[in-house]
Amino acid sequence: MIETVKSLRAALVAAGLAALAAGALADFELKDEQGRRILLKDDGSWRYVDATAPAAPAASAAPAKPLLQAELRLERRVEAPGGCRFELALSNKLDYEIRSVVPDFTVLRANDVAYMTQLTGFGPVRPGDQHRRALQFAGIGCGEIAKLQVHGGDRCEMGELNKFTESKGACLALLKVLPSDLLPFEKKAETPAKK
Repeated sequence: MIETVKSLRAALVAAGLAALAAGALADFELKDEQGRRILLKDDGSWRYVDATAPAAPAASAAPAKPLLQAELRLERRVEAPGGCRFELALSNKLDYEIRSVVPDFTVLRANDVAYMTQLTGFGPVRPGDQHRRALQFAGIGCGEIAKLQVHGGDRCEMGELNKFTESKGACLALLKVLPSDLLPFEKKAETPAKK
């Protein structure tokens, strides 16, 4: 019986390899001797199917925890002498302290042309606390600003992230930019650096 099972497995592996060698146009799935599912792709690559598929939760398992993020809110926009002043608040919804995060803020005119970028730091902010900051852009009135974008901030100090973390965008991924009634307030999609 064991020899028959081994022969059957060998035949399945041989069939899969033969299908690949013959230039089959479809992916092929089989199991290895430990019972793991393997996907043989028509381009000659392969991967374990179970390694990337999320495990089905057990009936008694607790639901998955939602991704925690700090919330960045635009609270006010006020005409100031010689420019426009914004008031921001960062609420720490994470289960650890935000020691420091310094995102870039860019104001754009109606034609999506960036007028000016400034850095503003937040921290330290303990879990459940809030930190407020003011930011003023000189030389442009509030009525001329069509959008405020948040980007950068890659050298934060929060959780496992620190100023030496190489992962671009990891700090900003922990910030949820809340929509504003004052003007469009959003994260800027970062474009990968060209080599």
